Amino acid sequence: MVERTPGIFPSIPYGTGSRWALGAIVLVHQSVYNEIGATTTLFAILLAALSATFSAICRNAINKTSNIGYLRSNHKCDFLLLFLTLWMDILALLASCGALARTLSTCLDTMTGGMARMWILGRNSSPNEPWPDVIGVSVVFLVSGMFMLGLENTKIFSCLMISGVLGIVGQLGIVTWLRGDESEWHKESWFPQGVHGVTVAASLCAFAFPAEMPTQARYNHLTGILIILIVTFTNVLTTACLSTLVHFKPENDFLAVPIFKILTYVDLAKVIPAIACLLVLACSGALMELFPEMYSLIVKLTTSEWKILAKQIGYESRDSGSPVLAIFTGGSLCAMLAFACPMENLIYIVAGSHLMAGIFRSIYLLYTPYRPKCVQHQESSLSYTRLQTEPSTSTGTRFPTSASTSRRLWCFRRASSVAANVTKSRQQKKPHDEELEREWLLLGEPPSPRCLEPDRNDDAESSILSDDAEQAAASEDSSTDIDAIVDEYRQKVKVSMAGPLDKNQRTPSITSWRVALIGILVIIGGTVSVIYGVIYLDVIVFSSGLIGVFLSNLILFCLPRHNLQQGQVNSFTATMALLLSCILLTGTLDSSWAALVFWISAGFIFCIRCDTWCCLCLDRTTIPGHSHILPNVSAKLDNLRQRSLAGSILLSNRIPGHR
Repeated sequence: MVERTPGIFPSIPYGTGSRWALGAIVLVHQSVYNEIGATTTLFAILLAALSATFSAICRNAINKTSNIGYLRSNHKCDFLLLFLTLWMDILALLASCGALARTLSTCLDTMTGGMARMWILGRNSSPNEPWPDVIGVSVVFLVSGMFMLGLENTKIFSCLMISGVLGIVGQLGIVTWLRGDESEWHKESWFPQGVHGVTVAASLCAFAFPAEMPTQARYNHLTGILIILIVTFTNVLTTACLSTLVHFKPENDFLAVPIFKILTYVDLAKVIPAIACLLVLACSGALMELFPEMYSLIVKLTTSEWKILAKQIGYESRDSGSPVLAIFTGGSLCAMLAFACPMENLIYIVAGSHLMAGIFRSIYLLYTPYRPKCVQHQESSLSYTRLQTEPSTSTGTRFPTSASTSRRLWCFRRASSVAANVTKSRQQKKPHDEELEREWLLLGEPPSPRCLEPDRNDDAESSILSDDAEQAAASEDSSTDIDAIVDEYRQKVKVSMAGPLDKNQRTPSITSWRVALIGILVIIGGTVSVIYGVIYLDVIVFSSGLIGVFLSNLILFCLPRHNLQQGQVNSFTATMALLLSCILLTGTLDSSWAALVFWISAGFIFCIRCDTWCCLCLDRTTIPGHSHILPNVSAKLDNLRQRSLAGSILLSNRIPGHR
């Protein structure tokens, strides 16, 4: 899978800037003008920030603790939940890219005076919700072609995106100072649609916050909270400016880019071209970040750990180093959404899929620590990693770079620097021709020997050690000393203990697991009661559900659980993420349930098909706990020892006087 390098600020997680830009220039404007109103949105942003904080902590925990290869073989339920989480993240990114493409389409048409669609379609079309949106589809195809050819997103796009967002917020401040009034704040109620309006606005703005906490910062959680506060301040400032310019009326027609209509109302139509240019810059930079994040998740589903999509989809081109088929797949789905799906449906799909992913993630983290046989990546007693005898070198770079400029892109690394030499034996082999490349693609093997990364984790290490075992077996005629062969392997393999076992630590038992299940069921029931109380404004049901949730958390705190080390998340954090995500989902479920049901059903079909589910159930062989680390080396070593011992016995029979 293509990995991304840090951007301008290495401590900021990948995709944070694009989500911030999408929220500040699209989601907040849609919520204020088309959906709820400025005063409601202002308070809803605070609720969205609280929900995003707990969800980001939970996402970091899954990234650190989950071992997909083991869960896929032994824990089907866990694997299904994690797959649905990744599956819903893909839908959220697809819909967000479609929303940005539609925004770009409207801005480009506005910059031409409304003549672009007339030239393309040969007729007039609605300036707000065009169909078919030919310009939006063209934007998606252009971006897809750029990434397929291996072109890269540089820091310039990130700087333009930040400049565009700050420029739009700054111009809104100037327009507020010139034409703003406070009539919206002098109404009888700040919440014209009640609690339901708050949940709708909070769900629409939830995607604007960071999806995960920083991992490279010195103080991870403090840095993440600071980033969330900055995003919250920007969105609140934008909402406050719009509250003086927009007088909300529920019967307003839905507009794709409402800022143009707002400027027309306040007699500042001359500013529209400048705002359109800034929107083009900001949306282009955000699209260049979200699009590679989307197809990277598609490539992730083709890896040997997930085995959901065919390996050919993740094939990296030898010329560009980009996963061409994955980019084409993601671009086609995004183009379909930009072509026919209205902007109103897109923003609701973004909100619903993002919240559903958070719900699946929090459910997984809620019950996993209390299960008796909870096997995580850190719990394996032994782990094998390849010793790096010499620094790896990259080949194929098009531009001269130095060590100080390795952090070149905010979004991702250069697509051309994908090939590296793994070992000296691999360097001595002949280069692979075009026919061999086609064989790799047709047989569904990993992308290519020359596209393998130097840090290819378990699969690359096992293949390297397997090749070394074959070389040792071929030379056994000249060497019959098994100790020498074992010493050779010890020089190439580093055995690291996972850590000393704490004998005083309590581990979950069957009894504690049953009590934990009862507590989790009470939490789910309390969450349903809270949702019912929010929808129907029943204070008694809401309070009773909330009390049940917190009492169950107290019980879970007293139960023994597995120590997940740095990725540990307590039950309170997972419960709050689940509770807030479910409450916000009620505000967007009316408009997005059809798309969510269709996408989840498609995910089930992908996950439970025969070659990934039933065949593993029919396999009666027991899979050892560490077989996924080195699947071939143990068999090679056993075969090698037997053959070596047989050779030593034959040799002792031939030598007279040997005992």
